[in-house]
Amino acid sequence: MPEIMRILSRDAFARVLAEARAHTDQLRPAEWPLLAQVAEQLAFMAKATRRGRVPSDAECQRTTLGPLAAQNLESYDRDYADSLEELDYTFRRYEQLPPGPPVRRRGILQVWSGRHAFNKIVLELGVPRTISTIGAPLQPPFAPGVPHVHLLWDGVAVHVRAGGQHRLTIGGQPAWYGELAHRGWMTAGATTFRFLVEDRTPPPRQVEPGPARIAALAAFEPRCAAGSLYAVIDAARSARALQLLEESVDQYASLYDGEAGRVFDAVAPHVAHLREDSWLLERLVTEGWGEAWGIFVESAAGFDAVRRHLRKFLRVEVDGEPRPVFFRFYDPRVLGRFAEVITPDQRGELLAGMDAFIYEDDERRPQRLTLA
Repeated sequence: MPEIMRILSRDAFARVLAEARAHTDQLRPAEWPLLAQVAEQLAFMAKATRRGRVPSDAECQRTTLGPLAAQNLESYDRDYADSLEELDYTFRRYEQLPPGPPVRRRGILQVWSGRHAFNKIVLELGVPRTISTIGAPLQPPFAPGVPHVHLLWDGVAVHVRAGGQHRLTIGGQPAWYGELAHRGWMTAGATTFRFLVEDRTPPPRQVEPGPARIAALAAFEPRCAAGSLYAVIDAARSARALQLLEESVDQYASLYDGEAGRVFDAVAPHVAHLREDSWLLERLVTEGWGEAWGIFVESAAGFDAVRRHLRKFLRVEVDGEPRPVFFRFYDPRVLGRFAEVITPDQRGELLAGMDAFIYEDDERRPQRLTLA
């Protein structure tokens, strides 16, 4: 197969399949029994995937184009053989191909357990990576016996191989090597990882950004480019909002701490440090601005410092209440009302180390809460 795959979506599969069938016909398969086999299998693939149909497991196992091309056609026509091998590979994994045109998405291996929980290892297409079993990147040479994991993201699946004296658990089964599809799970040592594909899931309905969202995005982009923009997202408002965080290369974490807090991931507030080279800011604004998904924070402080600061306000003391109460400051509707009555002392405490809190008002206009 080629080093960088062409088939990264179902549309790309259909296009490469059509090219391979046309090329095969030009070679006159009736005069060459080997090519007759190729033509038959390509026709079977076309029928099995017509109009985006997903082949059954049994159908996926019926083709042998990969080994057939590697053994017999590499020396005859390398590009043709590569196309056949790639078609065979992706046909077996057709369900993992996203719909639509091909996009060079990055892979994301996220640490799911232990003290490094939420950390992300970003995998570039076709670039090998090696990590320790706690999720930290490693560079060769590796000390003998030190457990590590080799990774290679090919645009369809991430291939994983154990290094050192340990085995992996992939999909619940012990293994020395294997592969992970989007939202697949793996355990290495005592650490559990999950794998996601960047921006893999399209919105549930067509998005119409509108003037308010376009204006908000334009206002946020310079701060994002400067590396000082954070989003505080309320997962309880939208499962789609949390999905966007998960399928992004941006660092994020729940504002709830510990294993007990992980139980509430689906409804917890999360903070994300927005990267300029990510689609996350655009997705959050074009899909969620005006829907009270959360607020934005501008700060030159690092991720850990911003998260620690925000966690201080999850519960606050209120006059007349015997115990601290939950403060949903990350809800723009709540923050907007609070901004109308905030005292100078409260303003100083809330904005300590922060440049601004930004929230949408009832008219979808961005409002800034600052020290000034």
